Amino acid sequence: MQTNTDSIPLIFPAFEYKLTQKEGKLFIFDAIAKKFRSLSPEEWVRQHCLHFLTHHLHYPASCIQIEGGHQINSMQRRTDIQVFDPSGHLLLIIECKAPHIAISEQSLMQISQYQKKNEARFIALTNGLENHIFEINLQDKQAIKINQFPSYL
Repeated sequence: MQTNTDSIPLIFPAFEYKLTQKEGKLFIFDAIAKKFRSLSPEEWVRQHCLHFLTHHLHYPASCIQIEGGHQINSMQRRTDIQVFDPSGHLLLIIECKAPHIAISEQSLMQISQYQKKNEARFIALTNGLENHIFEINLQDKQAIKINQFPSYL
């Protein structure tokens, strides 16, 4: 099934995704949540990122949480992807944006709020065209930009 997202040259490897159509709207299968999600440009990026994490970096699907809820400044927020290490500590927070949305200072501020609340060791921002990945030194509260997603422990 062709979609308007097929022509977006994402930096994540292509994979065989499952689409369905309901009432004229496309949905993509989320293998982590085991359900179909409305296919938006942001969801297209998220599903490619999830596939990359699980099939190329071998992150266990059981350690990945989608749309984890957080209370930030009395507002309910959701992270796109959270990955936990084998002991249950938050390893990585990923914020996904649609390909036409540039990774900006505002995006970095958004994920920084999630990181402060949850103290993940790594944070990442992706729009599918570029990734910005940081290792967080929790003692010094410093972010060091790294070139690739961390391997799973």
